Amino acid sequence: MYKVILALIFLFGAENISFSQSLNSKTLMSIAGEKITVKDFLRVYNKNMDLVQDQSQKNIDDYLKLYINYKLKLKEAKALGYDQKDSYQKEFKNYKEQLLRAYTNDKEVTATLVSEAYDRSINEVKAQHVLVRFESDQDTLAAYKKIKELRSRFVNEDFSSLRLSMHDGKSIFVEDLGYFSAFKMVYNFENAAFKTPVGQTSEPFKTQFGYHVVKVLNKRPSKGKVQVAHIMIANTQKDSTLIPENRIKELYNLLQQGSSFENLAKQYSDDKGSSSRGGVMNAFGSGDISSEIFVDTAFELNEIGALSNPIQTQFGWHILKLISRSPIKPFEEIKMELEQKVKRDARSSIIREKMLEKLMQRYEISQPDLNQFSQQFERNDPESDWVLEDSISQKIFLKIESKIFTIKDFLAFLNKRKRSFKKSTDKNQLIVKQYENFLEDKLFEYKKDNLINENEDYANILKEYEEGLLLFDIMQDKIWNSAKKDSLGLKQYFKDNASKFTSTAKVSGTLVRSNDKNQLNRVQNLWMDGATNEAISDQINSESQLINFINGDFELDNSLLPQNTNFELGISEIYKLDTNYVILNITSLTAAEVLSFEDSRGAVISEYQTVLESDWIKALRIKYKVNIHNKILKKLKASLE
Repeated sequence: MYKVILALIFLFGAENISFSQSLNSKTLMSIAGEKITVKDFLRVYNKNMDLVQDQSQKNIDDYLKLYINYKLKLKEAKALGYDQKDSYQKEFKNYKEQLLRAYTNDKEVTATLVSEAYDRSINEVKAQHVLVRFESDQDTLAAYKKIKELRSRFVNEDFSSLRLSMHDGKSIFVEDLGYFSAFKMVYNFENAAFKTPVGQTSEPFKTQFGYHVVKVLNKRPSKGKVQVAHIMIANTQKDSTLIPENRIKELYNLLQQGSSFENLAKQYSDDKGSSSRGGVMNAFGSGDISSEIFVDTAFELNEIGALSNPIQTQFGWHILKLISRSPIKPFEEIKMELEQKVKRDARSSIIREKMLEKLMQRYEISQPDLNQFSQQFERNDPESDWVLEDSISQKIFLKIESKIFTIKDFLAFLNKRKRSFKKSTDKNQLIVKQYENFLEDKLFEYKKDNLINENEDYANILKEYEEGLLLFDIMQDKIWNSAKKDSLGLKQYFKDNASKFTSTAKVSGTLVRSNDKNQLNRVQNLWMDGATNEAISDQINSESQLINFINGDFELDNSLLPQNTNFELGISEIYKLDTNYVILNITSLTAAEVLSFEDSRGAVISEYQTVLESDWIKALRIKYKVNIHNKILKKLKASLE
């Protein structure tokens, strides 16, 4: 991506000038037979307007020269086959796929889901649930009946009793989940929890794990993130004489007496994942750690470095030390992060479904009679490929606008996905379901293939990236790397232009700054009396910092120095510099001098590249014919005034 930024430094911004459609469609120029309309030129020119500081480049004639040079370089890149190189094709393809994802998502739905995710990130739900698991090949009706039965008990019975009698950790789970927020649970579960009122139990709902019911115990604002260090003594010890509670109390007493938390954690903590770091854990929020008392204790610590009393969890006994706390960031700061999470989450299926609905409405679709066509597909067993008679393979199966898909296309799709359905699936059901997938795939495929004709913004961005890659590659080969590698040419250019490559004149000594001119008058007088810098500083800065000393070499273009000044050895006058004053005690003056080739190599390469580019452009203008339509250009200039 950085290559395109370098190559398109004058191609970004916002279009801000509009012209009549008649002028926009006129041909402004042609370059080697390629017609360029006023609209094509203005799109780039307008994008450049706010970014270019050089006023000459905002002049239409001067900018036209830059634009023609740009187009000539692209012509040469394509003539030399840069657009056929594997490296170019690969990078352009990757970028195009990224851009397509952005333009084939429903932006309104995405924005709604991102906003919802943020609202759920700044709030937390405390819940318990019952889950009845089932495998993909099991009867889901039995599981549904079971969850309905358990919901009634979940509403009316004590949670501990229900867990004791029903939880087996295999097919039925009765669990206390503590607090959690967005993205901590699968989306269907998160939805049910956040939409169920406090004190209520949801109706049964399905996730990939099975059927659930969830009871919401509380809702509260999120506490953000907290980072702690901890010392843990596990509940179970190999040494039967070691009593965990007694050991943690001993360590707590040592901490109260001033012992190092880090050292004790390294020496005694049974949490080997954090003990080597002095007990420091990764930052966490509610729902990240499966111990409510541990999380609550961490958030109750208010001052950095504060210690908790010993607490016990299902893992062992702990002492916590607060390292840091951070609230939830504002929406705008984490908007992009949330959007990426939404697109990786199950929420992405909602975005795709909404876009699919729009595509179904937008395009003219001629769909097949599945009852008729399903009879044409046969296979010997669930493991073998589907087959059909060759005589019907080229018949039209699906048509999206003018794009035709044959029965053979659908057959290939069926066989590619034949293992994605259970062996017992009814043939007609399978054909219907696979057709739904086929139609969805082909609609999105058609959208992507035609997006460049449907969306002007997408087409322009893609074109800019394509041209930027080409421009970077050819400039790198023809100019940048060519100049660096041409040792003889560089040395000859340096020899012919040595006077251009000089050091900057400089002064050496002491510079004193102050916003009070009177203080610098005192410095001037004390220097004249022979006082040292140290003595002057002690005298003037005895109560507060009134003056600042800077010793060293100062090039004449240094912003600390007054510009366009003829300096002399010794004590200078007092100069006004912005809101401050400066005075110098100059011990030496060094005049500008011609640098050696090695010392000026970077500057020589830069200038030599400019020369090579200028010569190259002259050659391209001879090679490719440029024809400007002056009447149209005159109208364009008038419109811009």
